[in-house]
Amino acid sequence: MGYYGSGGYGYGWVVIQPPKRKKVDLREVIDLIISWAVLTIAFGAASLLTGHLIGLAIAGVAVATAFIAHELSHRQVARRYGLYAKYRAWYAGLALALALALFSTKFLGRTFVFAAPGAVYIMALYPISNPKAEIRVAEAGPLANIAVAIITLVVSTALPFPWHYYALAVGSVNAWIALFNLIPIPPLDGFKVLRGAPGEWVALFAVALALYFFT
Repeated sequence: MGYYGSGGYGYGWVVIQPPKRKKVDLREVIDLIISWAVLTIAFGAASLLTGHLIGLAIAGVAVATAFIAHELSHRQVARRYGLYAKYRAWYAGLALALALALFSTKFLGRTFVFAAPGAVYIMALYPISNPKAEIRVAEAGPLANIAVAIITLVVSTALPFPWHYYALAVGSVNAWIALFNLIPIPPLDGFKVLRGAPGEWVALFAVALALYFFT
């Protein structure tokens, strides 16, 4: 199975006054649910087309831990630095992910996913003057995926078949999302981390690469 891409985050400096923060942003919740559902079908396309419901459920868990944890980690760390951050889905990217996954599974016999579901958009009245904030926000997503990959790898050693395989499948998706997002090209997280903290980027990329081969 080929996995390509993930969400990210971007900055916007267009806010005239700080938006009033609501307890629950309904649009964000809807965007997260739709993104999760579409990516679950995309990553679980083979299971869906063969009627393997357990496989589809595992895809749902993998997407929840890999995608939602990644995006919400970006958001929460940004808010910790006093920034206004919200997730927004990119529906064209979701449609592409779904179409490519179903087409490749049906006609090529392998599932390829180009996952560009959306991004966490960070807004402020002025550009971020604290370089540490950008680095920590960028690192947050891949770190969440690395943590899940390590946990599932450790837990899998104590599980019998087929649960051992299911745990590794969840860890594999998380390891890939971390590794891909740490590629140092814009607008991926790796570009921002390498630019601000090269030593930390090397360490994160090495861990993500090792986890990808061990899960």
